[in-house]
Amino acid sequence: MNILIIVANPKEDSFSFAIANKYKKISVEQNHNVELIDLYRNKHQQPFFTYTAINELEKTVEMEYFHEKISKADKLVFVFPYWWGSMPAILKNFIDWNFSRGFAFKYVDSKPKGLLTDKKVKVFTTTGAPSFYYKLIGANKRLKKMFKSQIIEFCGMKLESFDIFGGVDGSKTNMNEVLDKVK
Repeated sequence: MNILIIVANPKEDSFSFAIANKYKKISVEQNHNVELIDLYRNKHQQPFFTYTAINELEKTVEMEYFHEKISKADKLVFVFPYWWGSMPAILKNFIDWNFSRGFAFKYVDSKPKGLLTDKKVKVFTTTGAPSFYYKLIGANKRLKKMFKSQIIEFCGMKLESFDIFGGVDGSKTNMNEVLDKVK
């Protein structure tokens, strides 16, 4: 299996990278091919997404690079901190650029049709606040629903798992216990 891990955290010593590296290690031990993309340090950086006509978006060299990586992957693994009720802007920008019309989806009779139907997706996200707080206010449910229905399923992919690890500021949570949950 080919696995593409996409990490969106500006700190290389972050818990996001600890999760990504643990998942990569487990996957390699299971004889999977694994590639990790660090959105903050990748040489194929993409500028802030802008367009004049969304239906006439010209493919850039960077898009071709990432489309190739996504196309080869059987599984996409997104790892990021949960910031301001969503994903970091760099990940949203990555999705805007690379899960584009004609590659990830198309419209048939004015309805979206996902084109990445052979892909599975895992999501790992972390928050500094305790898990119960995000559950209490419904934030976990909103993030999962948005990611699942408006990105993953919209593009025809299947969600395999969505893990939100709360309280990972390091002061109250045993990070090894959380990492043991990464599978």
